[in-house]
Amino acid sequence: MRKKGFLIATSAGFAAAAAPGAQAADLPIKAPRYIEPAASWEGWYAGVHAGVAWQKTDANIFEPGDTFDLASASFSKTGFIGGGQIGYNWQHGNFVFGLEGDISGLNGKSTAQSVLSSYQFSTQIRWMSTVRGRFGLAVGNTMAYMTGGVTFAGVKSSVFNPDIFPSGSSYGSTSKTKTGWTIGGGVEHMLSRNWTIGLEGLFVDLGRSQFSSTHRDGGTKTSRFQNQAVIGRVKVNYKF
Repeated sequence: MRKKGFLIATSAGFAAAAAPGAQAADLPIKAPRYIEPAASWEGWYAGVHAGVAWQKTDANIFEPGDTFDLASASFSKTGFIGGGQIGYNWQHGNFVFGLEGDISGLNGKSTAQSVLSSYQFSTQIRWMSTVRGRFGLAVGNTMAYMTGGVTFAGVKSSVFNPDIFPSGSSYGSTSKTKTGWTIGGGVEHMLSRNWTIGLEGLFVDLGRSQFSSTHRDGGTKTSRFQNQAVIGRVKVNYKF
């Protein structure tokens, strides 16, 4: 009888000791919190852009060797700019490095007449292409960046004097592919894994272009144009 009672008591003790463990095993286990992976900007992308371009021109005409200009003018024109771009990004942590090339068409021919003479100047940037480096800081799905590089543009400039040529024929003109530089910045936001939208501003300096023309009296005159542009545009990209 004593042995039987001892066995019953021992069995009951083991059952009581095992009970808390069994209850603990039945408790639900919380799943680990989901952490969304950081957005990746790395890889190829291509897209389109559209916006406005403010073109500024400083022009003058002079005879070689003279101290004073025959005529000069400063004028500007705001027009549409649109085109496409392609680029590639590398990413290290929150820092994004990239290269981008674009090509754009522009409209808007700007003209002006000199204040002190009847000489009239005109200029137009017909197309523009840039090759730029980009350096950005990404925070979540948004990246702010700075950019700069080289610019190529097709520029047509002309000058004429209606008092000398009543028909309005050109006194002289030139169409050149100019090389200059550009600097700017922007903000880009990732709408989804593949689509981004951004706003970008650029300052472009195309340097100085000039040409010489011979007047009907045999005199040679030189016309000089300095072209710059400020561009604001919206960009939409598809990231591969």
